[in-house]
Amino acid sequence: MRSSTVTVSPVVRGGAAASRGRVATIIAVVVVLGLSVPPLVVLVVQGVAGMGAETVPPARLLMLLGNTLLLAALVVALSLPVGTATAWLTVRTTFAGRRVWATVITIPLVLPAYVVAVALSGMFGGDGLLTDILRPWGISRLPPAAGLWAATLCLTIVAVPIVHTLVTVALSRMDPALEETARLLGQSGPRLFFRVILPQLRGTLALAACVVALYVISDFGAVSMLRYETFTRAIYAQFRGRVEVGPAFALCLTLVLVSGVLIAGQVMLRGRHGAGAAHTRPAAVTPLRPLAAAIASTLLGVLVLFSTVLPVMTLTTWALRGWAAGARPGPVLEEAVNAFGLALLAGAVTTLLAFPIALAARRRSRFTRAMEGVPWITHSLPHLAVGLAILVLSIAGPAALYQSRTTLVLAYAALFLPLAIGPLSEALRGIDERLLDVSRSLGRSEMRTLVGVVLPLVRPAMLTGAALVFFATLHELPVTLLLRPTGSETLAVRLWGAMIEGQYTTASIAALLMVVISVPLLALHARSQVRVSVAS
Repeated sequence: MRSSTVTVSPVVRGGAAASRGRVATIIAVVVVLGLSVPPLVVLVVQGVAGMGAETVPPARLLMLLGNTLLLAALVVALSLPVGTATAWLTVRTTFAGRRVWATVITIPLVLPAYVVAVALSGMFGGDGLLTDILRPWGISRLPPAAGLWAATLCLTIVAVPIVHTLVTVALSRMDPALEETARLLGQSGPRLFFRVILPQLRGTLALAACVVALYVISDFGAVSMLRYETFTRAIYAQFRGRVEVGPAFALCLTLVLVSGVLIAGQVMLRGRHGAGAAHTRPAAVTPLRPLAAAIASTLLGVLVLFSTVLPVMTLTTWALRGWAAGARPGPVLEEAVNAFGLALLAGAVTTLLAFPIALAARRRSRFTRAMEGVPWITHSLPHLAVGLAILVLSIAGPAALYQSRTTLVLAYAALFLPLAIGPLSEALRGIDERLLDVSRSLGRSEMRTLVGVVLPLVRPAMLTGAALVFFATLHELPVTLLLRPTGSETLAVRLWGAMIEGQYTTASIAALLMVVISVPLLALHARSQVRVSVAS
């Protein structure tokens, strides 16, 4: 029997790929123009129009700008050295429990900042858990968690794992030859770090500083609960209960411009100090001596104590005290189920909408790169501003869209498209084109090839993207607060409202549920090292 081989004409291969690429590109354009672009247009148009409206006095505007930038600067200044140090200890040194510490440090990464704010509110003050712990040492009262110091502590707790994750990735990519050469020349310890390692980390640290600063200036829930005046809190107050939205959009546009300056500065710094190619050969790790290992474990333990252990203990104690006193949380479980259903729907819809964008991005033309990049712009903007823009669009559209689940899910998709695009793009670029050619040569249509070959190969990436969107949706507060259907509550909205109204038992139980639901995200992060929207 003569063997036969299947050959595929380059012309046929190119024509099929081009046809598939054109269809994907058309669908991608429709998705981007329909989801990501309209909020940007509304923000610019309404913001420029609002500049002429009667808005906050200039003195208050400067105060809000100063408060917001001061908070961002403090959080960046604190989180960068701490996150870099923890990454160095868990990547470049070895001591007992190093891998456990590397996982535990990242726990606050999967929690929204407003959950940490709830915990801090229960830790400090006259009846706080930390006050009870310190009372035998003569400290009978701690100040309540409010104002600049509380907001700084809260957001630093959340920001340290972000820096830790980015620096960990950068350290694993570094060329070990530079360090080995420096060691041969007699450099070690701090001199080696500051002269050899730190210059290679500048681009990563610039990215980390930008991501943390954007996170801080976009935060709404934590600063509201901790009563610190920033732009986001003022925007919500300016909008709430008013017919004229111009002043609120004027503040939004100012905040968007600040975000743009931060992103532009980060891009310039990354251009000067960009990361090199990844190196598969790992750098040598330094075994710590017993005393140094004990000091490292103690410092990491203190960090985990204040960022994870005490907050969880506080929420648990608060909930048990309230329950013992007869307080009941109300329909928190029902709201958790509602939030769970919304997050599942948003994850599925967003992943489906992201697929044609990721498929079109395989062609790597300028146009497809732009299609892939526009959703990142929407994602990087303050979510409160994007939510206001989508609210205006829903009011201007058919009445059925106003405060509907459809609008809310589409708003989630507009915000979190990049979280699904990222894993899908990487998976699609890793598919060997010859597999698709063989499928077509066997008589399968483009659709059958897509369903029978492509989808099975990218299914893990689709699940990863859907999981990231699911958890981001579950944690999202400002967009849910603005766009949720009347009478429909979610866990995030219930937690925020309970804190504002002083219902601490309800707030603590809702926060604990959020912690429990977020645990699988930590497992996903630890297993697949997905960057949870930080890798933008």
